[in-house]
Amino acid sequence: MKEYISNNFDFFTDDFLRELTPRTVIIVGSSKIDDLLVNIISNYLLPKIVKNKDQDELLEGDKPLATFSSRIKLVYRLGIIHISLYQVLEKIRNIRNISAHEMLFDIAKSPLKDRINSLYQEISKKNSFILTKERYFNNDIFSKLDELKCSFLTICVLLEAINAKIEKVKVNLSIINISLR
Repeated sequence: MKEYISNNFDFFTDDFLRELTPRTVIIVGSSKIDDLLVNIISNYLLPKIVKNKDQDELLEGDKPLATFSSRIKLVYRLGIIHISLYQVLEKIRNIRNISAHEMLFDIAKSPLKDRINSLYQEISKKNSFILTKERYFNNDIFSKLDELKCSFLTICVLLEAINAKIEKVKVNLSIINISLR
């Protein structure tokens, strides 16, 4: 997976690994995941119609695909990600929402504890998790915060790899020609 990781991603990772609280890990990690989803969708779809400096008419502002939830659903429905990654992204979205909107926030108490443990159990089985752990966590002590960071980084690494491989959708001329009649 290393061949898919950009220098910008390494800069993000360096900052991300310095985060000290679970809430900021969750919010910053979710934001990076959301940005990667935007990049994947943008790289897959035909170019936006508006000028380059203007907001994307689908993905930004108050537009149909401007939410984390809609982007997760779209990458799955377009066949870009497997349903298992879709389910992980939905768990992350749920955890992010709790982190962003609840005043009382404690990852050591249910239901958040259970949701984070479920996320960790699912992600830690992946080969990409092991590779991410080896690359970014070179110590023997692996705390709950490290588990959380590694889980989010693993998803970021997977999405970064998908983004590197994504190919723009091709115009289907036989269908487009119908619209010219």
